[in-house]
Amino acid sequence: MLQLISKLQHNTYEKGEFSDEQPRDLDETIQLIKDFPWDAERTLTDIQLTGPSITIQDADLNYLKLGLYFNGKFCIYYLDRDNHLYEYHAKTIDEACDLVADFFNQTLDLSLFEKHFFNIGNKPHFITNDFIYRFNSVKVFAIGLLVSVYLLFLFSTLFFTAIGKEKSMPVGLILTLVITVGILIGYIAATTMKGRHQYLQISKGKAQFSYGYDEEHIVVYDKADIKEISYALGSKGSVGNIKIIFKNGEFIQPANLLDGMTLLEKFPKTPKIVTKQRFASFGGR
Repeated sequence: MLQLISKLQHNTYEKGEFSDEQPRDLDETIQLIKDFPWDAERTLTDIQLTGPSITIQDADLNYLKLGLYFNGKFCIYYLDRDNHLYEYHAKTIDEACDLVADFFNQTLDLSLFEKHFFNIGNKPHFITNDFIYRFNSVKVFAIGLLVSVYLLFLFSTLFFTAIGKEKSMPVGLILTLVITVGILIGYIAATTMKGRHQYLQISKGKAQFSYGYDEEHIVVYDKADIKEISYALGSKGSVGNIKIIFKNGEFIQPANLLDGMTLLEKFPKTPKIVTKQRFASFGGR
């Protein structure tokens, strides 16, 4: 009997986050749909591509996603392998299940669906994200290079302006020096920065996450064991110096893996404390 991969998404999950992903036949998939807590998760849920839903994937990488819609209805999204998105509003769960059966039997009638005109950024709502974050040495190298080039070129310009306008500036020599030093500083920053071997796997809806200062010492943590998270606010609302403190007194400080605010959003129920001091751009175990 034909089996297609199906997976669950609850109202606490973020884009690309799914659970209970496995192959199921049609009867098992229909039962999965019937058992899903639609009514419980309908309250205060935004109607969008990411939300309480069940996603089914066929062998050709086409997706059918059954989610919530207004007035007790259900929204059926169909995304083909070429990233074309279609939408249909089913009045009942039984009508939605009939479309699921058509998807299994490859008889889905897309003429019933409304085709979306814009098809940008659809796939991340259907494809499972591993939510693994590692130190981005390329990004650090680029930042170090750009900052170094800017400062060295600025200082060189000021220097030759100060010694007199009558003397011509060796522009070629200055540019060569600036770029060479910039590359060197960028390389040093990317290869010697503290915490460059970190590993983090975490998503918003899952209770557990994994972190290691290097990939040989990865520990699985439970969000329920966290006492609080402290962090510093920088200029323009930027977030840094994040410190995850556990109830047993231990703490970890993931840094330079993802945006600080994005990391805080992975802990929606965890108490958070804002520290007053400004934070450095990089660093911290």
